[in-house]
Amino acid sequence: MTTNEIARQLPLGIADYERIRRQHYYYVDKTMYIPKLEFSSSYLFFVRPRRFGKSLLLSMLRAYYDINLADKFDEYFGDLWIGSHPTALHNSYAMLHLDFSLVTGGIDMLQESFDSYCGMVVDSFAEVYEHLFYEGFAADVKNENWATKKLNFIGSKARRYHVPLYLIVDEYDNFTNTVLNQHGEDIYRGLTHGEGFYRDIFKIFKPNFERVLMIGVSPVTMDDLTSGYNIATNITARAEFNQMLGFSEDDVRQMFGYYHQLGWLQGDVEAMIREMKPWYDGYCFAKDSLERE
Repeated sequence: MTTNEIARQLPLGIADYERIRRQHYYYVDKTMYIPKLEFSSSYLFFVRPRRFGKSLLLSMLRAYYDINLADKFDEYFGDLWIGSHPTALHNSYAMLHLDFSLVTGGIDMLQESFDSYCGMVVDSFAEVYEHLFYEGFAADVKNENWATKKLNFIGSKARRYHVPLYLIVDEYDNFTNTVLNQHGEDIYRGLTHGEGFYRDIFKIFKPNFERVLMIGVSPVTMDDLTSGYNIATNITARAEFNQMLGFSEDDVRQMFGYYHQLGWLQGDVEAMIREMKPWYDGYCFAKDSLERE
């Protein structure tokens, strides 16, 4: 750390990548995984337990690919790995971000709540990216009365105006897991099979987006949606993505060293690492990575 560098606080509870970078919070660089994600597939599916940093990863990817943030690339990524190794796709997409943990309400209102949330997000998307389409685009999207119709509309216009679309879905299985746990398998199957509204929207994703990344905590819902969304590549257990989320021992040692140098952390760093290892070391999501790491 140089004498002119701002001391970086830990971003406890903050999953907003842009805020972390603007306000100079400490950030563990995960941008070296971007080329690997691009190379794997255009349609990706990835699961990890809660509190592993999934939302922050998605926020980082949104900032990297958002065409509206092209002038912020150096500020947000210049000092990170990807800043010196940018891919051709950076800042080239109109980004639609859905977070299904925000779908709330009782089981009787679930379809209405889901449609209302998705419709609100798509309407906001239309306002933010109207300049890539035509004057009045946002109003036309708002006039469509169902979220599925809105998605088909923006998809058709994106093809006409050559606007590449990238969809990110966070907590894709959040409310379906709740339905399964609280209301039973019959109601859950009604959502994810046949003509269930949740299954229907996944059919819309396939033809309208050039790239899709979905993240959650369980593969159960995706397994049940396979016939409606059968193009996703599941990278959950691939060795090259084993440490894409969470902190490695080297990450923790570097972080401890940084705060020890600042004087914010007292004691022997290596002793702390040794004490932590029995409690936090050893999680593994890819069998092949055991020989690599």
